[in-house]
Amino acid sequence: MGEESTEKALRQVRDALDRTGLLFMHDARKPSLTALVAGTPIQGSWWGHPAGRRIFQVASALEDGGEALFVPLLSAKVTLVHRRLWPALVSVGESHAPWQVDPLTPRARELLADVQRTGRVRATGPSSKALARALLAHAEQVHTTGGSHATELVSWSTVREAREIVERMPEDLGRQQLEEAAAAMDATLALPWTRRR
Repeated sequence: MGEESTEKALRQVRDALDRTGLLFMHDARKPSLTALVAGTPIQGSWWGHPAGRRIFQVASALEDGGEALFVPLLSAKVTLVHRRLWPALVSVGESHAPWQVDPLTPRARELLADVQRTGRVRATGPSSKALARALLAHAEQVHTTGGSHATELVSWSTVREAREIVERMPEDLGRQQLEEAAAAMDATLALPWTRRR
């Protein structure tokens, strides 16, 4: 029964993600993975919810299966981005537009340089979050040798290579595609380049 309900939830989330290209990981008011899996919106943290384990399994299946990237895109909340929008996302991430880089602190700029130079840096704290929220790097959860989770910032060129994203497009076209997908969710004003103005 448990495996069957996880498969059913995974199909529902895939269908929702296929329709719009974007889906909140967790939101009590907008369409989200957590609400689809639980069958109802979840107030507060989903980790302690009875469907928490299934939510984690569905999210992991989508990410591990190369179907979605998890990015703080809409309202700075973790958002699932469908594979078809990856070229748009990467074009925005690689653009280093003023809305992305101008607000960075000196420490965040140093961290960005490290990520660009090495492709992958384990990092936490405000500078790490600033880079992920500005879409200047992709934040991935990794398992450590000690069995815990850690965050690594990954350059978009590394993501492009690892996920085999060959299509390239101008940054303005990438923003337009993401805006259209966000509009389908009534979340256009929540995009990073509109939040920072």
